[in-house]
Amino acid sequence: MSLSSSSLRARLLRRLWWPLLAVLVLSAAYDYTSALKRASRNQDRALGRIAIALTSRLDVDADDARNDDLGGHLARTVTAMQRADRRDQLAFMVRGEGDKLIGGDAELAAFAASATQNEVSYADQQLRGEAVRVVTLAHQSSLGPVAVVVAETTHRRQAQARRLFVDTLVPNLLLIALTLLLVRSGVKRAMAPLDTLSEGVANRGPADLSPLPLAGLPGELFPVVQAINRLMTRLRAAAQGQQAFLSNAAHQLRTPLAGVQTQLELAMPESDGPQRARLARVQTALQRMSHTTRQMLALARSDPQAAGVEDLEPVDLQLLLEDAASAWLDQSLAAQVDLGFDAQPAQITGSAWMLHELLNNLIDNAIRHSPCGGRVTVRCGSDGGGWLTVDDEGPGIPQDERHRVLERFYQLPGAQPGGTGLGLAIVSEVAQRHGAQLTLSSGEGGSGLKVTLRFPPQP
Repeated sequence: MSLSSSSLRARLLRRLWWPLLAVLVLSAAYDYTSALKRASRNQDRALGRIAIALTSRLDVDADDARNDDLGGHLARTVTAMQRADRRDQLAFMVRGEGDKLIGGDAELAAFAASATQNEVSYADQQLRGEAVRVVTLAHQSSLGPVAVVVAETTHRRQAQARRLFVDTLVPNLLLIALTLLLVRSGVKRAMAPLDTLSEGVANRGPADLSPLPLAGLPGELFPVVQAINRLMTRLRAAAQGQQAFLSNAAHQLRTPLAGVQTQLELAMPESDGPQRARLARVQTALQRMSHTTRQMLALARSDPQAAGVEDLEPVDLQLLLEDAASAWLDQSLAAQVDLGFDAQPAQITGSAWMLHELLNNLIDNAIRHSPCGGRVTVRCGSDGGGWLTVDDEGPGIPQDERHRVLERFYQLPGAQPGGTGLGLAIVSEVAQRHGAQLTLSSGEGGSGLKVTLRFPPQP
């Protein structure tokens, strides 16, 4: 089943435009045809009046005019009538009893056969290669029965048809354009709530599983939004279950690992040389496994899908640094690294445990990559928004690799053994969760690595 790329708005417009366009075109055609018929009827009536006028002239002149002068009287009558409009030429013929030509053009005799007693009839004919409109009338005059034929060229009719076409076409085209614009505007306004809903969903962060607002929605969108909200509720419940599982897993894994670590430490002094060496290797592997497990659980818990259900609260970075100072003192002494802290009050909104994991990973990375006798400095403070920096004197990270070290499981070529490639990935995930800006740069003098996080200002 193929997916259509056309939008609902485009489909609705197509469904409305074509029927409306067809109706308007049919309306324009009807208006033009009706107007043309009315104009033709009016012109036919005018032409019929000429034929009636000729029959009336026959009745008037029958007693006073000589028969040989009657045709001239009729011709002058037609000429006088033609002066009102010189675009068309009039021709007439009056034929008496015994097909005697009383006056006019004998070529019109062929059209006299359709003459009906006291009834005007009309027909389109050709006269000398030109289209003419012909009116015929049979009349019982003072001279006896006569047939009257009047022919008129159709230039005025054709000009009027063109004028009617333009006069009908232009308003209907404007009406069509205005109607389609109104339809488009109406569809756009009608679709505005759907656009607002779509924009609201698109602008949501991956951790935002709150229900969509129902206020101001048209009735047609209520079932859709309610279904989305039910889905959001299920996703939130699933995320809460995942978060609870990860928290329990972290606790359940740390406890036995710590117990095994303690038993190894107790067993090593009581062991001989070869056995102690084996226990030392087991202890190193156990420490690495414990570190990797803790990092992977922290990465899973900081994922937006899992962390989205956790409520953020005020956190003081100064207290976090003070806790870290005591927690990392022994490891820094063992690595012969000078670990210093410069903690200033800095209030931010966030998750305490995620920020704790972020700080642990930054300090762990800095100590492991610092040379013997090196220095690691951790600072925090506030300048409108809270900030946190960790400086070390290690080899640093090349400029073109700084974006890649934030990826999961990526390690620099030639990196020290024992790393997992997850430390900075966890830092990046936590920074994104808190809306913080993460920057990797060189330390003082262009050596080492300086990691800076700037948190958004407090509302």
